[in-house]
Amino acid sequence: MKRFFAQIAILLWSLFGMQDGYGAASSIWEMSAEEVRDRINEIIELVDAPVPSVYSTTDHLILKDDRETPIRIYCPSEAKDLPAILLIHGGAWVAGSIDTHDNLARYLCSKSGATVISVGYTNAPEGKFPLPLEQCYDALTYLSELNISQIAVVGDSAGGNLAAGLCLMNRDRGGPKITLQVLINPAPDLTCEGTLQPQNDSLDILRWLAIQYVDKEEDASHPYVSPATAQDLKNLPPAIVILAENDELRADGQKYADRLTAAGIPTFVYCQEGIGHLAAAGAKAAPSALPSLDVAVDQILQAFTNKEL
Repeated sequence: MKRFFAQIAILLWSLFGMQDGYGAASSIWEMSAEEVRDRINEIIELVDAPVPSVYSTTDHLILKDDRETPIRIYCPSEAKDLPAILLIHGGAWVAGSIDTHDNLARYLCSKSGATVISVGYTNAPEGKFPLPLEQCYDALTYLSELNISQIAVVGDSAGGNLAAGLCLMNRDRGGPKITLQVLINPAPDLTCEGTLQPQNDSLDILRWLAIQYVDKEEDASHPYVSPATAQDLKNLPPAIVILAENDELRADGQKYADRLTAAGIPTFVYCQEGIGHLAAAGAKAAPSALPSLDVAVDQILQAFTNKEL
């Protein structure tokens, strides 16, 4: 886990102009969530990548239990009764949006031929756990109400954390069937060695991010927040875990994949060589991220056609 946040520190140095890991770790505690959000979103927007074409996009608002959840629906054609991809964007919990991940949604839609529904969950700290997960669950049940029979849940980075948590929540609630969970460079553990208070070490950036997401420190060990802490991983959807060779999240993602396999969950693991955490490149479906994204699309198509993973 410490190695993971060494890489996050590198990303934040590039965003914040900081010179060393501990400087980044300490300085982030002096920043507001809005400042961090703006800088992360800006770096995503600066990635130059083509905009994939889709047949149509429609914005919609789901209203449920006093919650408002914006979604954007991407259609590949006029065809009806298509399978669906529920996309949960990344952005370190505090950042990212439907707009920052528009290219990723378009790419998945154009390549898979499935309808893509991108969830605009509320960023932390405005959206404390469990609100973002409840919003994702609202989007999932909305798809079920549309009688969509095949649903793949896809999340990148922090979105991978939320996607894994959503699958656990959905299982426990007896919710709609999920055909496949696709975890791209997921962050499955926010426990930070037992404390979310600053320790002046390489985990402090994760502690800052985690404390934005949870209301109480003990929530960090909740399995919906840190799926890696779940005691029972049985009866979850088949999983695709996409890793990156030089990503410090790789080890944690592999461990989670191994636990899924041990629990009897069909799990396919792919690791893209020579690349770090997809982050902004993944959000924009930039060329450097396409090997991973194409593997994800291929596995989604196989799942939708009931082939073995």
